[in-house]
Amino acid sequence: MKEKLIDVSTWNGNIDWDKVYKSGVRYAMIRSSFGVENPNQVDNKFVRNITNAQRAGVKCGIYHYSYAKSATEAKKEAEFCLKTIKGYKIDLPVAFDIEDSSQTNLGKDTLTSIVIDFCDRIKSAGYRPMLYCNPNWLNNYLHKNKLLGKYDLWLAHWGVSAPSYNCAIWQYSENGSVPGISGSVDMNWIYKDYTSTKPATTKPVTKPSSVKKTDYSVKVTAQAGLNVRKGAGTNYNIITALKCGTVATVSKITGNWGYVGKYGGWICLDYTAKVSTTSTVKSDKVYYTVKSGDTLSYIAYKYNTTVDKLVSLNNIKNRDLIYVGQKIRVK
Repeated sequence: MKEKLIDVSTWNGNIDWDKVYKSGVRYAMIRSSFGVENPNQVDNKFVRNITNAQRAGVKCGIYHYSYAKSATEAKKEAEFCLKTIKGYKIDLPVAFDIEDSSQTNLGKDTLTSIVIDFCDRIKSAGYRPMLYCNPNWLNNYLHKNKLLGKYDLWLAHWGVSAPSYNCAIWQYSENGSVPGISGSVDMNWIYKDYTSTKPATTKPVTKPSSVKKTDYSVKVTAQAGLNVRKGAGTNYNIITALKCGTVATVSKITGNWGYVGKYGGWICLDYTAKVSTTSTVKSDKVYYTVKSGDTLSYIAYKYNTTVDKLVSLNNIKNRDLIYVGQKIRVK
């Protein structure tokens, strides 16, 4: 396999991904974030890029630019990256971009540990980790024998006829031109078919069909005629019948029965038509007031949700346009 791939970030402006796809580019690595958690450090074109690229048919991977000075900071960067990309379909690897001049005095041991800690956390989350760097970093700043073969390599090596190391992606130019992108763009060849060697990674969303016996303070919606009874034993008195659609809060569960404080009795959970929630968190609406520098990606990360959910909850027409002082419903 040898296919065109571009890598992009906020520096490439607003990209017309339909034109990119029609030009023959089918793969892209998109910057999600840089450094540790900060509302200003989610790439402000990330949501636009990954949404529009995938809509056009482009297979996408992720890269996170590192400023980590220790293995601890690398783990924090990994968590930041994972929460930023949560809920998105990732077809290609999640790459760790290590090249910043502020890190060059840390020594090979520390820098190698930084790479390993980030990449191993990415792998444990179910994604395929990748190392992005150039030959200078491989030769002078990293223990390459500990990294090559352990993680796929994305090598930045410009102005040569072939890369100096075997790699899954070769970034051969920073001055490419692609329809749909204003100005120059990084050009790459991708040699590995990730879409057939591993299924695309999408964080699963599980919707419970019944109440778990260990869940408390859950809300259930009754079927027509669902009875509330006194006691959980064989001898009980029917005290009322819930109408179809009635929502009851269950504060205690014994076997298949849940205690409903509002009605002073128990309902049989086997006969509930729908579970509204299975957590101890109240279902009341929660709002967030937009601050300077906020993006939908960061707000989604902060409240452990997805941009798609925020867009749906708030009827947002333009994912890239939110205002300081705007109230965003997050739950």
